[in-house]
Amino acid sequence: MNKILFFLFLLGFSSPLFASHITGGEMTYTYIGPGSVPKTKKYIITLKLFRDSHTTGAAMPTEVFIGLFDNDTDLQFPRANQPFIVNKMSESVVPVNSFPPCLANAPDLDYTVGSYSLTIDLPDNAEGYTATYQTCCRVNPLQNVYNADGNGGTGSSYSCKIPPLLNDSSPVFASTVDLLCKEREFTLNFSASDKDGDELVYSFVPAYDGGAARNANNINPAPSPYRSVSYINGYSAASPLGSLVTLNSKTGIISGIAPGVGQYVVCVAVKSYKDGKFIGEHRKDLIVTIGDCDFAGAQLNPKPVSCDGFSVSFQNDNASSLNKTFLWDFGDPKSGALNSSTEARPTHVFSDTGVFVYKLIVNNGDPCSDEKKQTVKVYPGFSPGFITNGRCKTAPIKFTDTSKTRYGVINAWRWDFGDPSAVDDTSDLKITSYKYPQSGEYNVTFNVSNSKGCFSTVTKTVTVNDQPDFSIPNDTLICSIDTLQLQGMGDGIFSWSPSYNINNVNSATPLVSPDVPTTYIAAFSDAFGCKGTDSVLVDVVSKVTLNTGNDTSICAGDPAVLSLNSNALNYSWTPVESLNNSSAKNPVASPVSTTTYSVTGKIGKCQASGNITVKVTPYPQANAGVDSIICVGETIQLNASGGSIYTWSPAFYLNNPGIANPLAKPASSITYVVTVGDVLGCPKTINDSVTINVLDIVADAGARDTSIVIGQPLQLSGSGGSTYLWSPSTGLSNPAIANPMALLSENQQYILTVKEAKCTDTDTINIVVYKVSAGLYVPNAFTPNKNGLNDFFRPIPLGIKTITQFKVFNRWGQLVYSGTAIGETAGWDGTFKGKPQDSGTYVWIAEGIDFLDRKIVKKGSVMLIR
Repeated sequence: MNKILFFLFLLGFSSPLFASHITGGEMTYTYIGPGSVPKTKKYIITLKLFRDSHTTGAAMPTEVFIGLFDNDTDLQFPRANQPFIVNKMSESVVPVNSFPPCLANAPDLDYTVGSYSLTIDLPDNAEGYTATYQTCCRVNPLQNVYNADGNGGTGSSYSCKIPPLLNDSSPVFASTVDLLCKEREFTLNFSASDKDGDELVYSFVPAYDGGAARNANNINPAPSPYRSVSYINGYSAASPLGSLVTLNSKTGIISGIAPGVGQYVVCVAVKSYKDGKFIGEHRKDLIVTIGDCDFAGAQLNPKPVSCDGFSVSFQNDNASSLNKTFLWDFGDPKSGALNSSTEARPTHVFSDTGVFVYKLIVNNGDPCSDEKKQTVKVYPGFSPGFITNGRCKTAPIKFTDTSKTRYGVINAWRWDFGDPSAVDDTSDLKITSYKYPQSGEYNVTFNVSNSKGCFSTVTKTVTVNDQPDFSIPNDTLICSIDTLQLQGMGDGIFSWSPSYNINNVNSATPLVSPDVPTTYIAAFSDAFGCKGTDSVLVDVVSKVTLNTGNDTSICAGDPAVLSLNSNALNYSWTPVESLNNSSAKNPVASPVSTTTYSVTGKIGKCQASGNITVKVTPYPQANAGVDSIICVGETIQLNASGGSIYTWSPAFYLNNPGIANPLAKPASSITYVVTVGDVLGCPKTINDSVTINVLDIVADAGARDTSIVIGQPLQLSGSGGSTYLWSPSTGLSNPAIANPMALLSENQQYILTVKEAKCTDTDTINIVVYKVSAGLYVPNAFTPNKNGLNDFFRPIPLGIKTITQFKVFNRWGQLVYSGTAIGETAGWDGTFKGKPQDSGTYVWIAEGIDFLDRKIVKKGSVMLIR
């Protein structure tokens, strides 16, 4: 037993290469007769595997594992974890169905089918048996099924269910190959035969994945149920080749227009019935390849009825470039010579209404010729439409079909009232009604058709209001001595209440004269039974109150709102010239000078008057002074003018930001903004700014200590200002420029004075004059022991402007240091890659450029002493 398990283990983890080239399969059972012992039946269980011979990799498997399960217990038969190892019985070429003529880019279809048969006696039970083979790795990529990769993808399960107690054999699918070209018509044979003569019904079903067979060819299969593969890109088990492809449930023939190039998983189930009783279901799972091939042909998809005119446009839905000529016959002999056309996309005007059989012949007289017939119905004069009556939720809204047809009769209606809160918001009546539960906008869809096959859809947005479309005045005010006419508007019947001091409660425009505040309620009903109410408060006063408030001041050019406290309904202001609206309660005034305005307020026959003065005051005139320059550390006094109130910002470096002339001592350039106001009546402020530029002059005479040799010129280089003065002038070509030339025979210190605007600064430079030749002077030993004495090995430059190279090598010629710096801490510290080097002799080379631009090269050796 251990040997068998070890053998199964090895097979379970064998290479998955072959499985990715298996393009499909099916499993069938055949009843042979009674078994060799009582209460058993003998069956042959057959597995067929299909393989594309053009693929590389392993061949058809020589043996497979078939698991058998007792459906009464779901336990493996005859023992757990022991599948049947079934050898390949045969492998043959799959017949290829005929190709269409004149095929371009024809594929080479070469498939084989392997057959594996297991003969077995099965004891009778209540639920029958299930036989299964599972394997990994469908081909990759797939256009309609998710497949992670070619070796670890979804896999496949092929199974059959043997029904109990019946002497039955399963149907067997045809084993043929069909040509499929992208975006072309095709037929795909998934028909099956049944030796028992059972009735067969076909349907698309989900393909099964490989279960646990993710990385193996042969595994011990699992019992049902089995998982479906995951469909992608808009495809599904019921539509594995797209919406243009259908399966004939009676014949098992798949037909339609193929999708794009690629490989697609198609799984078809055939159900068996005997005398109307269901026996079982059998499946075939196949990966269908759609090629980039093309063929000439006529393809005429059914046309909808032409309901809007006699003119119909035609086209061949096979767009192959192999279609060279076209011959159309429109089936309309009354049109005479116009009944035919040789155009690729003709338009024909039919001579009459009716049903016409038209025909297309492609490549007439050519070996690639093809023809198709199709029907077109011509019944123009169909105009769909509808109207609605009513617009509120308190009564049903009436919907009336207004469609017209010249031929036939309108005989079918379908309303969808677009109420998302209801499931019964539809009707099949010509005239109908619907009561909406809430106000809002609803999209009503109306489908209408006639007896000639014309069909159309009309969509309208219906607005449903809380109540009918009517209006009454807003709340208003009258004087106790007045009469008011209420203006009701709406196409319907009004009824007012209460009947207090009103001349006609059923008038849309009654007269009222209440002596106390009264709310009148209007009840309205329109012609469609839609009802609503609204109210208006008629307030009653005995006099007009009017208070203009205090006089005010504005800045010249600014507007002022004249605010009244009044209960008047109508107003009249004077003078009108500087007002935006002389009849407004609170007009906007824009006077150019101080003006007194008078106003009269009225409620009917009652009135009151008042005055208000608007004083006009000019804006303050802000002046922050002129921009200035100071030296860093200096103090400057700011001087603002133009008003009586001053505020400076920012307040940085100011001794008092709230006065006109504060003292400022900024550390850097800064812009101050002064806000100026006054106490003359203009409440607004004006801003102005002033910039204080702070100059920080730093003189630089060059390197603090410089050495030259006697007779060697030195060019000084000063910076920091716009004017320069060197002192003393000894040996200088020009003491008043930034970069004079110095020719010295003795040591000298120069003082450089620089100036920018009114600011100055000084710096010094010391020049040591060696009475030797210019050169690089290199010591012959150094002691890098970090005691501060002779710790660095470096050349001493005399009269040298630049060191261009200084390198040190050990005795093996390895570079241990390279640098060009000049200074106390420049040079080699006796280490290499962070490690102290041993005592010994090291070779060096040094190069430099003197102040006459001459190149100086020195070589030698140095002793490192530890």
